[in-house]
Amino acid sequence: MPSHTIPRCCASHSDWAQLSEHLVADFTNAHAGDVLAELSRARQALDFVGLPASEQLEVAELMTRHEMLVRAGKISAAVRLDPELHPRRAKEPESASSAPTG
Repeated sequence: MPSHTIPRCCASHSDWAQLSEHLVADFTNAHAGDVLAELSRARQALDFVGLPASEQLEVAELMTRHEMLVRAGKISAAVRLDPELHPRRAKEPESASSAPTG
């Protein structure tokens, strides 16, 4: 599988406002609200998993850039889960020993 590097605009960002401005400026083909909503989702996910604050800006940037590049058709979404339905095994009947006695 080919390896892709997600381009970044800067080596780092000083705060969420600066990151937001840079992402909106880089993805002019998308509505600014969509870019900011994706950044918000990334930030919430990082809070949820407990990523240290010192790492959140960089990771959120990469997550947001990846999603926006997928939406723009610039990279493939090949890493997404396959939504194919898989047959489930039938439940095994309860054995006579586990049936309640009365």
